[in-house]
Amino acid sequence: MGRVRWWGTGLVALVLLVLGGGLPLLDAALGSGGRPVRAGTVLSVGTERHGTRPVSFTVPAAGWRLSEERSFLSSNAFLTRDEVMFNISVVVPLAPLDARTLWDGLERIVSVGRETRLRAAPSTITTAHGLRGLTGHLNGDGRVGTATVFATDTLGATVTASGPPAAYGQAAAQVDAIVRTIRISP
Repeated sequence: MGRVRWWGTGLVALVLLVLGGGLPLLDAALGSGGRPVRAGTVLSVGTERHGTRPVSFTVPAAGWRLSEERSFLSSNAFLTRDEVMFNISVVVPLAPLDARTLWDGLERIVSVGRETRLRAAPSTITTAHGLRGLTGHLNGDGRVGTATVFATDTLGATVTASGPPAAYGQAAAQVDAIVRTIRISP
């Protein structure tokens, strides 16, 4: 009877242990989930013209992360902070656009196939740069948040931000601060 060698089985077990336990720990240590955004960073979205993108906003506080997988800077930027998601999208209209029309369109999009709803009567919002739009509450699917729309003659922007009630409650002031920095260039 020959001698049984366990080194092959031990090597396979070690590889499985590293792959099964070590890689998730390494992933957590490296901080997956997007690129950190520094406080005061200005981000811009939309089709670039003459070296600039037409819709810009400022991230006022640290802790936000830009999701590179879900952001396409020619059309949108997707940020996260803990369990809160913030998405700003550029709207290029085919016909003249106003904030009310954009709000009604966003309301239809948000409600398709989900339990999420926008409040029917939004209120007026004005950014620090004088851009006027509409804003209201967003809720459903165990999440709460806000939706905001802005429209100019040639371009629009929609913003949705939501998260579990406790997480969103902690980030709501920062979400409002980001929204109030939005600027749409002609």
